[in-house]
Amino acid sequence: MTRGAGIKRSETIESGYPCIRYGELYTTYKTSFTVAQSYTSFEVYSKAYKVHKNDILMSLTGENKEDISKGLAYLGNEEIAMGGDMACLSNHNMNPLFIVYTLNSPYGINIKRKLATGDIIVHLSNNRLACIRIPIPPYNEQIRITNCINQIFKLID
Repeated sequence: MTRGAGIKRSETIESGYPCIRYGELYTTYKTSFTVAQSYTSFEVYSKAYKVHKNDILMSLTGENKEDISKGLAYLGNEEIAMGGDMACLSNHNMNPLFIVYTLNSPYGINIKRKLATGDIIVHLSNNRLACIRIPIPPYNEQIRITNCINQIFKLID
């Protein structure tokens, strides 16, 4: 689990090197994405931690305990610079959508809510996130569960 470095809103530009800022986890993406919607300069990009395919991003700061550490799977191929107030789970060898669906489920939300601190601005540290225990079925079952959830989301949409 790695924490990102700050990318200020003023450091985003119309085109350049792909990046993601923590607020976008709430406002721009749902559960996964393949292409970044924000860009930054080479100078900022070169100093930032990079997100890779199948990494899981989670916010470390939020407005309430229910939304803290919303999970988001990066399924694209291009390296993306990660802003601050986010954690990245890499090299997990699991289905990334299964992890995201579990973290964003009522079960995951309840666990994260108990670990979060603060009331007006809510925080959850990398160390506390690393303590979360979630049930992990065999990989083929993770895929089956993820496919079922995706089918339900298509019906809902």
